[in-house]
Amino acid sequence: MRTISPWFLACTLLSPARGAEIVASSLAELQAAVNSAQSGDVVVLANGTYIDNSITVTTSNITVRAATPGGVFLNGTNAISIRGNNIVFSGFQFTSGSIPGIAIEVRGSGNTLAQLNFNGYSAQKYIAVKPGTQHNTISYSNFQSKPVTAPMGDLVQIDADPAVIGYHTISHNSFQHMPGRGGDNGNECIRLGEGAQSAFTSRTLVEYNYFEDTGAGDSEAMSVKSRGNVLRFNTMNKNPNAMMVFRNGDINIAYGNFFIDSGGIRVKESNNIYCYNNYFERAGIGGLGTAVTYNFISPNLRNINFLHNTFVDIGLIVFEEGATNNTWANNLFKKASGNIFRGSGLGIVWAGNLYTGTLGLTTNPSGMTSVSDLQLALNADDYYGLSSSSVAIDKGLPGLPAIEPSEGIDGDYSLALDIAGQFRDKSKDVGSVEYGATGPVTNRPLSLADVGPSYLQSHVRAVNAASHQEGTIARDSIVTLLGTGLAQRTESYDGTVVTTLGGATVKVIDSVGISRLARMLLASETRIDFLLPAGTAIGPAVIVAKRADGGTPQNARATVALVAPGVFAAKNESSVAVGKYLRVTADGQHIKDHLFDPDRLEPVTIPRASGDRTYLLLHGTGFRHAVEVTATVNGQTVPVVRDASPGPFPGRDHLKLGPLPEDLPSGTMTIRLVAEGQQANAVTVVVQ
Repeated sequence: MRTISPWFLACTLLSPARGAEIVASSLAELQAAVNSAQSGDVVVLANGTYIDNSITVTTSNITVRAATPGGVFLNGTNAISIRGNNIVFSGFQFTSGSIPGIAIEVRGSGNTLAQLNFNGYSAQKYIAVKPGTQHNTISYSNFQSKPVTAPMGDLVQIDADPAVIGYHTISHNSFQHMPGRGGDNGNECIRLGEGAQSAFTSRTLVEYNYFEDTGAGDSEAMSVKSRGNVLRFNTMNKNPNAMMVFRNGDINIAYGNFFIDSGGIRVKESNNIYCYNNYFERAGIGGLGTAVTYNFISPNLRNINFLHNTFVDIGLIVFEEGATNNTWANNLFKKASGNIFRGSGLGIVWAGNLYTGTLGLTTNPSGMTSVSDLQLALNADDYYGLSSSSVAIDKGLPGLPAIEPSEGIDGDYSLALDIAGQFRDKSKDVGSVEYGATGPVTNRPLSLADVGPSYLQSHVRAVNAASHQEGTIARDSIVTLLGTGLAQRTESYDGTVVTTLGGATVKVIDSVGISRLARMLLASETRIDFLLPAGTAIGPAVIVAKRADGGTPQNARATVALVAPGVFAAKNESSVAVGKYLRVTADGQHIKDHLFDPDRLEPVTIPRASGDRTYLLLHGTGFRHAVEVTATVNGQTVPVVRDASPGPFPGRDHLKLGPLPEDLPSGTMTIRLVAEGQQANAVTVVVQ
């Protein structure tokens, strides 16, 4: 997907090309340094916890940051005011304290607030961008657990101005775990404008943000109360009590968003709304939110458009009477039981929609066509697209209402792309996903690993269990997931075939959308070893680790190949080969022993005498399907004999190298294995 690495962001934003670096070890020193700073300077606050902080930044074109991202805690009472322009304010945490008002107020333009963490901090608002400002960015930050006792107020407020268009950006942030009474109490995660500002144009871009479990704070995760805003590429996951809401204000857009086990979209006192290329799965189930809701307050709900969206196993789409000149076209609906809609659907033009299930409308529009099986298939990103036999392919109708662009924000206003950001065919498919679409994938369902401060993230990697090389893994090979919080407890393979170990499972979703549970071999909080299923399709795959206690599933990505060789080493950080040597002496004795000391994991010296033949018995994974396997020892080719038997440990491949050349010198020998042209990690042995 099209994102900027938070590590890259932290390094680049916090390291300007010119200017002095000024280090402060107290708030007084920080304020003095900010006041005297010159354009391009970086003011650094030493790591630590600071209480009752009043910071005003009026000098433009400077950076104010923590010594290390996340290393500074600004707790107690805070009154932080960003009044200059082009200021970077980054790396601070707010985890304890209480104020009746705003923690950070922005009154300048072109500023960037990044790598911030608000967790359990009590304030009316965490960040407020005031009217009359432009081009401010809030990115890679986390907002969660605002106390129930805190004053009512949204977490991020963008005010609109009657004369100055904002063009602000809110991107790559996480919003999660909000306690409270729920309902409509003004505790939204993001609010764009106020009711009194609904006629003002904001043109704020909200993209690549992640929302989970925020509905107890407020029923609106995103509340739009101004004009010209674009909400795209956001993910609401396990957020059933909150919705994306077009509350007030016209000419707003939502596209490319994922609503999974969450509330969906609500439209109230708004007109000229365009919702397209969105994906809803189990939206409107298990909470107070619905998949889509119309709330009619006269004279609104005019020109509301839902185009090329996908709805899978949703709760309800609810219509209140009063809509006029609406269009629902080229949408795809699949629901196994219960009604899809509630209400009449009057005031809506229906065209090119396909559905499987029970419609539930009191009218029977001609633009809704029943299909017995839409032939959907899970893709590598674990959401439903079309299979090659789907009736939805090339069935999208032309002549849709023109989408009114938000001037100054680049976007797909012509529906040339699908939800993944890939190019649609000239004859578009029904729904948000185009079968056989071309071009790079720039959008997918987000997880916490994609957003928020770099110092809070848990990065999960899928590597060859032997080589620890990342990127390509092989069928029937042992794969290791590395991360944090992967399993509930440590548990190891005991010889039985299990798909749950340590309270965790691993699911592999291959390039054709087939999902398989993997056989588990080892589980711990930081590592899971599993066997990649034999039937996994070649190509990109998503690997999902899930805990039975309800923790957030963690995803890793890899490319599946037939061959991806690795040779086991005694320690991850060493190259000492795992295995044994076989020494056949001149008088016919067979002597076998370890290549390494099992206690110290250090190499042992392989003894040699005149007339000996010495073989190496090595273990690896990822090369059992290779037709050709070759090996060298210190650059000299040696014969390779593979053991085709599965052995006692699934996924482990065995090979026998040798005899070693008699003219090998004493010392450390480097062994290189190549399978089907793919080179494994080098390992070493020590020869006498």
